[in-house]
Amino acid sequence: MQITILFPIFIFIFYLCMYKDEDMLISFAVTNFRSIKERMALDMVKTGLKGLDSNFFGAPTNKRLLKSAVIYGPNASGKSGFLYAFRALDYLVNRSSGFKPEEGLAPYEPHRLDKSCIDAPITLEISFASEDIRYDYTVSYNKKRIELEELYYYPHSSRTLLFTRKAEQETKFGDYYRGPKKVLDRLLGPNQLLLSKAAENNVEMLLPAYQFFANELTVYPFMADRHESSVARLYARRLAEDGQSTFSKRFNALICALDTGIQQVTAEEVDWSKYEFPGSISEEVKKQIQDEYKYDIKTRHPVFHDGKEVGFEKFDVEIESTGTRSLFVIGGIVLDALEEGKLLIVDEFEKNLHPVITEYLIKLFHNDITNPKNAQLVFATHDVTQLSNDNFRRDQIWFTQKDEYGATELFRASDIGGIRLNTPLDKWYVSGRFGATPVIDDSDFLIAMQEGDSEEG
Repeated sequence: MQITILFPIFIFIFYLCMYKDEDMLISFAVTNFRSIKERMALDMVKTGLKGLDSNFFGAPTNKRLLKSAVIYGPNASGKSGFLYAFRALDYLVNRSSGFKPEEGLAPYEPHRLDKSCIDAPITLEISFASEDIRYDYTVSYNKKRIELEELYYYPHSSRTLLFTRKAEQETKFGDYYRGPKKVLDRLLGPNQLLLSKAAENNVEMLLPAYQFFANELTVYPFMADRHESSVARLYARRLAEDGQSTFSKRFNALICALDTGIQQVTAEEVDWSKYEFPGSISEEVKKQIQDEYKYDIKTRHPVFHDGKEVGFEKFDVEIESTGTRSLFVIGGIVLDALEEGKLLIVDEFEKNLHPVITEYLIKLFHNDITNPKNAQLVFATHDVTQLSNDNFRRDQIWFTQKDEYGATELFRASDIGGIRLNTPLDKWYVSGRFGATPVIDDSDFLIAMQEGDSEEG
């Protein structure tokens, strides 16, 4: 592959104009959400384990934080549900200020395999740093209202209350809080987060906490075709309207570095004269469609004659392989996270990608040159080839499995006894020594197959 050859070129382009920005995830915990019944927590704080020093960084919160965390587990074990909880919290913080009084809280998806959980609140807890200050934020909600919301911060290394709010009670503001209190409380609906409403009203003291969700958190828990299409259209617009930007140059350098056969990626405006809209579509809707789908991504490939390059040919991105199209999307969001120092959450990170390319993209987060802003990656995968002591520390590797009652359990490799630096993690995982692998009981299936054959006979 050409990755090794072209890597220095990509590194050089990527390193231009980068700087540090200290916004980061410290921990995230979920209770009573989807298959998660009891509290499950993901911790990004480095343990005392040694090795792979480039996989963690020193944070202004006096902690050393991991640059990535990977979650393995069988299908339907709760990996996606846990990552989707990030999106649930992100959605509530960014959108709930606009909820109407009668509007329900979504996504409200409690654990349904235990009757005591069905109507109980969902609780989401996150510790993060924004503008070099740590925040602890907790939200607990049911279908109709916020049951609990509280925000603490650490202005001088000690945990200090900013506000705490319980259903049907006045909000209690901490002694260090500066900003409107009674007015903000009166504006707040039972189904709205105070942090969201405070941002809407430009409460300066709470803006850094809000900005973490608005600007620093990127969640792609499901890379479905419709999501990929919308992201691809976004990048097409960026390539077309700002083709000389740093992002566009890096995007091209990355795609060309990964042995796709592509020389250049561009975007061209769609020629709508070739298309005929049904007469039932209004002019307003036509304009919306034409604006949303204004640009198409084009790829340029070399043309050869007698072994010599004699020109190039442009192709529509739709005729590229599924893996290449997926690379356009995941590569773009990885670049965006690295450029801005964001927290990136991705389910099925390896979708349609060769394991070598998947590993390369992951290692961009572990490289101080390509990740000077300490962007973080939390992702789920089934790609066992990535499960290596060369790629991850044991405190970066997590597993999910379900107990006998259908509830998800989450545990870390570093908490499992008997694992050493030379332990073949991939082989142990596939063999079931960590748990977190499918248990296939096909006895009823084989009987059904035999019965079907006998009935037809």
